[in-house]
Amino acid sequence: MKQLTAAQISHMRYAGRVLAETFTHIRQNLHAGMTTREVDKMAEDFIVAHNCYPCFKGVYDYAYACNTSVNEEIIHGIPTDKVLNEGDIITVDCGAGFNGICTDACRTFAVGKISAEAQELINVTRNCFYRALEKIKPNVEVAIVGKTIENYIKSLGNYSILEDYCGHGIGKNLHEDPLIPNYIVRNSGLLQHVRKKFQPNTAVCVEPMIFHGKSNAVKVAPDGWTVISTRGELSAHYENTILITPQGTEVLTNSDEKNS
Repeated sequence: MKQLTAAQISHMRYAGRVLAETFTHIRQNLHAGMTTREVDKMAEDFIVAHNCYPCFKGVYDYAYACNTSVNEEIIHGIPTDKVLNEGDIITVDCGAGFNGICTDACRTFAVGKISAEAQELINVTRNCFYRALEKIKPNVEVAIVGKTIENYIKSLGNYSILEDYCGHGIGKNLHEDPLIPNYIVRNSGLLQHVRKKFQPNTAVCVEPMIFHGKSNAVKVAPDGWTVISTRGELSAHYENTILITPQGTEVLTNSDEKNS
């Protein structure tokens, strides 16, 4: 984990506030009939209008400001002419940068009136984040995140965790060490990451990715990006950029309403 200077923390706080407000803006304007490309443009226009830049653009040659993943698409959906319908859920994963410092966050939104099942999935995924957040503090091992999320999901019975992708550190780069799995690591190759300890004046992104149903099998779409449930299970994703402070944590990208 790379320590941030006081100036870099200030830049990250500003970018984080803009990104949080971007999600509020999306929530207030999202409606059936929009395309995912229009959602992406709405986010980018808002970020740029507030003197930040979309820091997903150009990373791994990605061409858009956001990932827009609909229903069974859990992550990395590419904005297209796909039209959103009443009852869909859409996950918008986005980053805002300011003065060379990145932030990253994600929300799953309802398109109009959604099923009780879909709303509960959104709530459960959000709860995963906040249960893990309660455990994060300086000198606690990264492993606490995955342990907390997995134990919570197992207690519910009808949900599963995407294990192919993880949270991460963040700062000058969108993705930095360490990887932060959302499950209990049993693969020795990841132990080096989860044994690391959170340090003051560093930032991380915790991002549970959850399926409704007990199958977490996925495939990558022909576009080479979009990750999809092989069984067509509804999926949700929730993420914030977290500053580790000497006293505990500060969520830099959080202005969302509960159970939104």
